[in-house]
Amino acid sequence: MKGVLFLVKDIPALLRTYISPQLFQDIYQLIVIKGKRITKLFPVEIHVVEHCNLNCSGCNHFSSLAKEEYLQPEQFEKDMKRLAELSKDYFAIKILGGEPLLHPNITAFFDIARKYFPSTPIQITTNGILLVKQPDEFWQNCNKNKITVSISQYPIKLDKKAIKKAVKTHNVKLVFNGSTTQERMCKLPLDLSGSQNIKKSFQKCAISWGCCVTLREGRMYTCCIAAHIKFFNEYFKQNLAITDKDYVDIYKVNSKEEIIGFLEKPFPFCRYCKTSETKFAQRWGISKNEITEWID
Repeated sequence: MKGVLFLVKDIPALLRTYISPQLFQDIYQLIVIKGKRITKLFPVEIHVVEHCNLNCSGCNHFSSLAKEEYLQPEQFEKDMKRLAELSKDYFAIKILGGEPLLHPNITAFFDIARKYFPSTPIQITTNGILLVKQPDEFWQNCNKNKITVSISQYPIKLDKKAIKKAVKTHNVKLVFNGSTTQERMCKLPLDLSGSQNIKKSFQKCAISWGCCVTLREGRMYTCCIAAHIKFFNEYFKQNLAITDKDYVDIYKVNSKEEIIGFLEKPFPFCRYCKTSETKFAQRWGISKNEITEWID
């Protein structure tokens, strides 16, 4: 199967550091080391909930700034159907937020995703706080639809023993991603003036390599920041502009190759990101909703 090719040594440090070996294997079809190339299965992120129950400082999805908002299954199904028309075996589906377990009908998204993507990996990414409260029906649905439960680890208390018991009982795949240390966040400072060099910003970006491709209401974005910047704009009364050149409309393309062609190239919103000043291993904390969490 054709795919996007790049050298293993060129995979960004962020991807190598913050993704678990298990998830890496799920997302990538073939990994060949020693300088050879790899074929990539694109993971596509979809927010089913915008807000969060953890509210991390400087969240790149701006969930700490978002008001309570839920994706309707009808919109999700419409987009899944169209994406599957373009390719049923090229895209891995990542259901997240915000905190996806806040959605009162979360398992509906599992059924829909698996209906249109019968063989590719489907994953729910959660902070894990609400996992112990999930009924048996949740776990049974994960088993039925072969949903991988991925926990983004933070320095918070989780009843991992109870979670592991539930996944073992229902034969569900579980992965833990990231570190539980305080220094686990990444800050990509925004430039409110939009004066960054677009090409250089894209080339140096740790999340422009397909690890945060986001589908939002039929629009495919190269990164989560561009996809969800509206929450930053609304909260801080800014105008980091999004135009039709910053995404690809999945209803206006005829093949997955057109989507991939777009994702491989710089796009206008890159002018707002100081990617050369990205700070790794930042101290984690709860957001105070101050603009300095996202700018320098």
